[in-house]
Amino acid sequence: MDRFLRAVSLLAVVAPLVAGCSGATEQTLIGQFFNASRLRDNTALDNLATVIFDPRTQGTVTDFTIESIGPEQRRPLPFKSLAKAQEDAKADDAAFTKRKEDYQTANLEAIQRVLKAERENTTLASKDAEVRTAWTKFRDETAQSSKKMSEIRRSLRTETQLVDLSVNSKRTAIDVTKYEGELASKDVTVSAPVRLPDGTTAQKKLVVTLQRATLRGDKEISGRWIVTGCKDAASSGAAKTSN
Repeated sequence: MDRFLRAVSLLAVVAPLVAGCSGATEQTLIGQFFNASRLRDNTALDNLATVIFDPRTQGTVTDFTIESIGPEQRRPLPFKSLAKAQEDAKADDAAFTKRKEDYQTANLEAIQRVLKAERENTTLASKDAEVRTAWTKFRDETAQSSKKMSEIRRSLRTETQLVDLSVNSKRTAIDVTKYEGELASKDVTVSAPVRLPDGTTAQKKLVVTLQRATLRGDKEISGRWIVTGCKDAASSGAAKTSN
């Protein structure tokens, strides 16, 4: 019986220690995130998150409990495919620009008449109708090409910013686009009393998204976890906005 009681006592001591260690990394990071958000410390936020839990609109969190940590989800980083798409788009745009400039040079006077008729809302001579159709198509294709380039640049910039924050903090900066790799994500559900902007307090369940990059080249580079999202578990809308 004494041996049994000693075993029970030992378990009573060890169990809370194990529970306290579980989620220690997440507890620290999320605590830093909520604290920096509460103080609107953008310098601190820039080092650990891509978003903010805005005290002016969402409220403030000074204490929280981790309820669960979801499994990691992984996806490949699309740097090579985005870089190739950007190069292809640049080549297509250069070829299109050359065709447009050649057409403009060969039909400059007619194009000027078309533009004047559009500005003054006057009837266009029938001989210039074909030029109007062709030039309208060129303008439409210019807008489409510009939109495509902007979307690719935005995608590459978004991916690079996220991986840079995970990998390059306080290190010699590396060009992350030169690496293969993957991005890991996991959701941490926390329970917290949130002090709302109106001064009241509401108990809320929040889902905090953490992400970390791993790059593979001559050697493997493991980044650190950063906060990339926080939403109210009871709603589908994100409770954070970009810095």
